[in-house]
Amino acid sequence: MVGVKLIVRGTVQGVGYRPFVYRCAVECGITGRVFNDAAGVIIEAFGEEPQVREFVDRITLRHPPLAVVRSVERAAIAGGAPPDFRIVQSRAGDRVEVDAARDTAVCAACLAEMRDPHDRRSGHAFINCTDCGPRYTIIKQLPYDRLSTTMAGFPMCPACGGEYASPVDRRFHAQPVCCPHCGPRLRLLDGSGRPIDGADPIAACGSMLESGAIVAVKGIGGFHLACRADRDDAVARLRLLKQREEKPLAIMARDYAAAACYVRISDAERALLESVERPIVILDKRPGGATLAAQIAPRATTLGVMLPYAPLQYRLFDGAAYDALVMTSGNHADEPICASNEEALRELAGVADAFLVHNRDIHVRIDDSIVRVMGGHPVIMRRARGYVPEPLPADADVSGIVALGGILKGTVTVGRGSVCYTSQYLGNVDNAETIGHLEAMTRHLSGLLDVTPALYVCDNHPGGLARRIAEESGKPVMYVQHHHAHAAACAAENRHKGDAIAIVFDGTGYGDDGAVWGGEILLSGRAEFKRLGHCAYVPQPGGDAAARNPGRMALAILHASIGDRAAEACGWMPLDERDAVLQMIRSGAGCAATSSMGRLFDACAALLDVCRTRTYEGQPAIELEGIADREERGDYGPRTDSRDGMIVIDGPRILLSAWDDARGGTSASRVSARFHATIAKSALAAIRMAADATGCDVVCLSGGCFQNAMLLSRLTEMLASSGFRVLTHRLLPPNDECVSFGQAIIAAERRRMGNP
Repeated sequence: MVGVKLIVRGTVQGVGYRPFVYRCAVECGITGRVFNDAAGVIIEAFGEEPQVREFVDRITLRHPPLAVVRSVERAAIAGGAPPDFRIVQSRAGDRVEVDAARDTAVCAACLAEMRDPHDRRSGHAFINCTDCGPRYTIIKQLPYDRLSTTMAGFPMCPACGGEYASPVDRRFHAQPVCCPHCGPRLRLLDGSGRPIDGADPIAACGSMLESGAIVAVKGIGGFHLACRADRDDAVARLRLLKQREEKPLAIMARDYAAAACYVRISDAERALLESVERPIVILDKRPGGATLAAQIAPRATTLGVMLPYAPLQYRLFDGAAYDALVMTSGNHADEPICASNEEALRELAGVADAFLVHNRDIHVRIDDSIVRVMGGHPVIMRRARGYVPEPLPADADVSGIVALGGILKGTVTVGRGSVCYTSQYLGNVDNAETIGHLEAMTRHLSGLLDVTPALYVCDNHPGGLARRIAEESGKPVMYVQHHHAHAAACAAENRHKGDAIAIVFDGTGYGDDGAVWGGEILLSGRAEFKRLGHCAYVPQPGGDAAARNPGRMALAILHASIGDRAAEACGWMPLDERDAVLQMIRSGAGCAATSSMGRLFDACAALLDVCRTRTYEGQPAIELEGIADREERGDYGPRTDSRDGMIVIDGPRILLSAWDDARGGTSASRVSARFHATIAKSALAAIRMAADATGCDVVCLSGGCFQNAMLLSRLTEMLASSGFRVLTHRLLPPNDECVSFGQAIIAAERRRMGNP
């Protein structure tokens, strides 16, 4: 007879881990006890050595689907063996080390109960168990107990209490457990917030949706604005009222079969659609597929699609006449999603005809995640519900580090021990609402993880609004260059500690020379970096105005090659604007120098008349990729050389080649494909030059431009065939959402070296 004490750390609370341990103990003939504490799950097990060995293997390797075991610490214990195995009361600890669980889609067992007219939870829009349902969005503090969630105000009825207390029930210690008698209540309100009479709020809501109404629906992490996806009038009105000009709207399809009527779906994409994370998946439109409203994604060749994940959403589809609903975030552009009933009624008044609300509070607002399969692998484009707050590997002591990210696509990262916790996408940190949300999320994550901030990390942009949070904290503050943070994030995700050649292509980032960087070739390490090269500098007329007006960048970049003759290529521009931009370029007034790859894509989209007015971030590049001929294999040859000791990708020459090709009669779709191929070949040439200079054969690809499937796939294929080890983002988006994680990694290494 031997006794062992096991401390299991990771995501092991609120996911059915203790009843799983109980069942394993009974099956293996083990006696003892199991309980939660601040460190994780504590197990005291007694039995014969072979039984104990089998028991430990089972609980480590065969855990419940939502559990994540990061470590199991084992120590021998003495004393007499108890007669049985029990689950005992949770214990408080001095320091919280457990991870919070993520929100997941309703499981098949709960869904079957909800649809069973004889089940006591028939039609229950809040059904859940230890294998599914809300977690992170309702947790106020750890350890994870009902009183620490927004379910604390809903006392369990005797039937639910019996399930909650039974170790053999799948709802044992499922903290959100409830039923129609003791759970949250739904209400349907009109556009002014007054109750709409009716026996079933969901049925009444469904009737309104069928007739073309716009309804604000309270979900797991916030409100959606919903309307029928096949009603042109409803979608057009939603766009008008939300002031969302052309940015594609996501749809929620009834099920996989319905989704397949609108889009083409590979096996990998179907797995994502039906996964417990239930992200929005970016899919190719099906030619000649079922009819959707024309304004859902008017100029895109792809469509964002998700399947229902909350019981309430399934109920909205059950028995309905529609197969798809627009489900777009309930917010104003670039602001946080509405989470409370009061906030939704205030912010979405005049947009929604009705509000389907409930009285379970959302403690942490969180949007839907977005994923796209590229080269056969999922690439996260927005990391939020379903993925957050899964920890990220740091391979260093990041304790007390709080990194505040960049200006666009803000996130915050909090370090604890040797792992980082990166928040969900918070919006662009350029307005008071998002700054307030960033500050609140910083407090929430630090408090939830029991982390006392010791060091704040910020982007080195002098105008970054997040700097105020750090600089007013009274704690030390470290500043990190934007593109170095990108590179460090990609390397750390892939657990690479050494140097790497980093290609960081994005729209904008503050450079060490005061210019706007965005097409960078770096030799990147954990603490420092060396700039090896960049895209050729060009003027950015009017600063941010040029990002909104791609024609300005087309004129500026072509001007670098052919001077004032560039005006001929931009004949669509109003004469007064064209003359004003030319004057700015000639004089240099109001023209910051930029190496941005994103602006080069913008310029090509404008020249080809693909997108000449940007109405949302990334639109020109998205539409340029969308029209590209996938069968075209031509290019303009690599446009990379060495200038003054720097590797330079010659964007003006690439753009000039594209313009010459287009005016020679080549279709825009073929020019776009050749442009993409040329960028990939030029990047490959730059990497080879960097490898020759440094001896490094590891390459990191980061930045928002690598959300472009054509560019990412072609470059990774060429690098792999050239013998390079290629590291790409798999856990975080390549866009600026990864910046806070990279900042934390860099700060940890600098702190270790005593070099703040």
